[in-house]
Amino acid sequence: MWLLSAEKEIVNFWLNRKGYFTVNNLKSGNKDIGLLALKFDKGMRAMHVEINCSITGFTEQNYNISRLINEKFNDKNLIKTIKGYTDKIDKNIEIENIVVLNSLPKDKEELISKFKKNNINVVEFEDVLAEVMGEIKTEYFKNDVIRTLQIVKYLLMQDSKKFVDVICNNLSQSKTREVLSELLNKDEVIKEFRKTNEDRLAMILKESMIKPEKLAEMLENEVLNRRTRKPFITSLMQQQKIGKVYKKEIRVKEEKPLSKFFV
Repeated sequence: MWLLSAEKEIVNFWLNRKGYFTVNNLKSGNKDIGLLALKFDKGMRAMHVEINCSITGFTEQNYNISRLINEKFNDKNLIKTIKGYTDKIDKNIEIENIVVLNSLPKDKEELISKFKKNNINVVEFEDVLAEVMGEIKTEYFKNDVIRTLQIVKYLLMQDSKKFVDVICNNLSQSKTREVLSELLNKDEVIKEFRKTNEDRLAMILKESMIKPEKLAEMLENEVLNRRTRKPFITSLMQQQKIGKVYKKEIRVKEEKPLSKFFV
């Protein structure tokens, strides 16, 4: 049985779901060729896909891009092996080169450009993984890698408390903030704040470190409207502590009567 890495299994599944027949046991001499993906739809389409992924990420591996291109895509024997396979089906077929990478830097345009100059398109593994997770339903999968993703999706992610615990306990503070920021960009999450109780909302505002001036500006411009502004101000002034501060600020000295100035 030909065993694939977890990353390769996921990419293979992703391609199969897109209607590609995949060949995953091609070798060129002693070199393994990634995946050869073939699609027979209004003519034949072929892709040579190489997967280069790591938990520590692409940038932390100090990969030499030129070496990766030369060893995985420009090797003459490798090209000959792939061409020999596709020629049996269609001698005029063009082969698209794809490299799958993960954890690309934010300024990834330069890196992607280097591959494109060598006629290689870049696919981010995180995009593939997200798409696969989204497509997995509840049917049983014999493939252990896909079955594991299914378990994560339907057992772990469905238990909101445990899933949040996993995120908070395993991500750095900066990554946790990124996750929360992305969640707050979702309209569905914002709508859930309608159900947030007063104590929880007070805690969120207290921990947010919003300056008083900014909070006032936000309330004025983003929260209150013509209908709610007056009731809010009235209620605010009725609060005991705020009322004391307000009265102290507006208190004026009583004017002395004119009779005090005459004997």
